[in-house]
Amino acid sequence: MVMVSSQTSQTLAKGIEVYLAKRRDAKEENYLKSKPQTKKGVVSKGINTRLLSIAKRLCSDSDAVKSVEKTKKTKEQTALAFQQQQYQALLSLIGEEVVDSELHDLKSEYEGFVAELKQQHKPSAWLDEWVDKAKDISFATHVAKLTHSSSKGSSVLDASKCRDNRYLTTNSLVDPSIDTASSNAASLPVADILKVSSDGYSVLDCLKVDSYEFFEVFTEDQARIQRWVSGLKQAYDSDKKQSYFLSKQVYFPIATNNYHLLLPLTSSSLAQAMHLEFRKFFDDEVQVKARDQRKKGKYSPTVLISYPNKAKLNITGSNHSNASALNGVRGGKITLLSAQPPQWAMQPVGFRDGDELFNKQLAYQLMPEIQTLRKYFKILKNKALSDSKPERRKAIVNKLNDIISELFDFILTVNHNQKPGWTLQSKLPVEYQLLFEPWRDDDISKAEKVTNAWQKELCKDFSFWLSKQLNEKRRLELNPQQIKGLERVFALRLRTFVAAQEVAL
Repeated sequence: MVMVSSQTSQTLAKGIEVYLAKRRDAKEENYLKSKPQTKKGVVSKGINTRLLSIAKRLCSDSDAVKSVEKTKKTKEQTALAFQQQQYQALLSLIGEEVVDSELHDLKSEYEGFVAELKQQHKPSAWLDEWVDKAKDISFATHVAKLTHSSSKGSSVLDASKCRDNRYLTTNSLVDPSIDTASSNAASLPVADILKVSSDGYSVLDCLKVDSYEFFEVFTEDQARIQRWVSGLKQAYDSDKKQSYFLSKQVYFPIATNNYHLLLPLTSSSLAQAMHLEFRKFFDDEVQVKARDQRKKGKYSPTVLISYPNKAKLNITGSNHSNASALNGVRGGKITLLSAQPPQWAMQPVGFRDGDELFNKQLAYQLMPEIQTLRKYFKILKNKALSDSKPERRKAIVNKLNDIISELFDFILTVNHNQKPGWTLQSKLPVEYQLLFEPWRDDDISKAEKVTNAWQKELCKDFSFWLSKQLNEKRRLELNPQQIKGLERVFALRLRTFVAAQEVAL
């Protein structure tokens, strides 16, 4: 049997006390700051809101009351300490000598609530009340309720070590997060107690090896301790599994007229690992900067990571912990990655024999981004909203930048399939030749670069072409000022793109 040191037992006992103290404080803080509740004519909760109303009625110094009302919590204060400060400050303004029945009842209610709360959250009293709820708890990697939130089927703790590197499975995880599944979300605090840890041992680990000396800190009554242990052991992952009529089932043939009935379960541990990976990806400053550089069409030394075509699966309604504890952490959503095979893209048509860039092929290539901008312009038009407001102007520029980014990506793709200098033999006008190969240093290109007239011509062509696409089938007609705005944004991006290509070569 694994022996748990006396120091570890003491730390586990302290961890249980700390957890219960936090729950107690959270309940008291909520009782002070919440809105008053009325049930069957009896008002409760919302102590500070009700006390403020009393203070405004009884206190002659209204400015002092307003000052307390507007007080903000400091960074050093806990949420409970702030609410207690507000309570005491309002009482001080009213004064001890004031006799008022409503004030007396409120003080009695709060003092009685706090006394009862402290008694309930003494470890021995709390364990007496809560250990039997452990039967509702199971620690699992695969949670039945993630397949259907009303399922009462068994969850599974997969502790196997078998893995296949060709597949991403729960066994691929080095240190998987173990979820807490519950048939009754109100029983989840028991799971929190079982997960209290010290020196690599949790309360649950100790119970599994019949080591529960830490309970002796709370009582010397061995019969009482045995009842706690017996109750909490009900949270073990049982060998008795059951399905449920809301579960998914798959018939898997193994021979003629013979099959296995498989029960697919969602791996919460794998979903949590993916959730943390996506969070890390979006919170990583280096990746954020790289995405910003890409959006601006600028160089970044960082390899940009992306997860295209993700989907979100909503598991529950408002109370996400009803399914499982980790589902609550994920906000009731599981992110799904696309399992589609790669789709072959047609090789872009070369422009060696063409004499224009802004054509139907390009419009098709940029259609999703163009539709987004068209839709936004139509919303503004239908609601008679001006696009001159800063937030709307910013939205337009962002959507326009998406179109321009896709255009420049298209140009780079065309270049990738051509040998350097190919534009010299093309039929494209010189301004388009320089758009594809701005690094050219022949006499024609040098002459064009002296005035930069070729860039101005491109900007006009782009704004004319894009306004025509936006007005397809007479859906949206931009005014001259709006067209000029398209031209200005493109001019700025074009200068940046050309400079980057010249430096890159």
